[in-house]
Amino acid sequence: MREIPFNQYVPFEKVSANDLLKAKLFHQCRLGESGCWLWIGATNGKGYGMFNMVNNTRLTHRVSYEVFVGPIPEGLHILHACDTPSCINPAHLRPGTVKENMADRDSRKRRDVRGEQIGTSRLTEDDVKFIKSSPNISQKVLAEKYGVSSTHIWRIRTGQSWAHIVALETVNGR
Repeated sequence: MREIPFNQYVPFEKVSANDLLKAKLFHQCRLGESGCWLWIGATNGKGYGMFNMVNNTRLTHRVSYEVFVGPIPEGLHILHACDTPSCINPAHLRPGTVKENMADRDSRKRRDVRGEQIGTSRLTEDDVKFIKSSPNISQKVLAEKYGVSSTHIWRIRTGQSWAHIVALETVNGR
């Protein structure tokens, strides 16, 4: 076998830690139709990418922001403009507060957790239908029956809570 002189090899170039992280991120993502860089590696239960960095698992969109843009301002989260949890495209990411994130979510109608889907709910849809269709029963009596406040009964009856539930047509007592 013929030996190649050392000076004929491609010269070794030092790669920065930042460049190495970029390469690792690119290796685990694919370009989506909307311009998202979709993470195809491990994800958490909410669809956000997970990235293992020396026994420290981090969210990939946060790592991507830090690598491509810079440090995340203290106390801020990284928000997605594209509403795609697996996206790590820094052009789709921005720092923001929890309050801004919740306002974004609500303005885009991404939150559809209501009624019985809320884990702390004491009422069922049937309970609410009964409450809405029984104007002759006092708020206090209903509140005691269902273990909620009179104010909560009032909010249900006025449509401020459980607005998605329609009252029964008639209720002849229960």
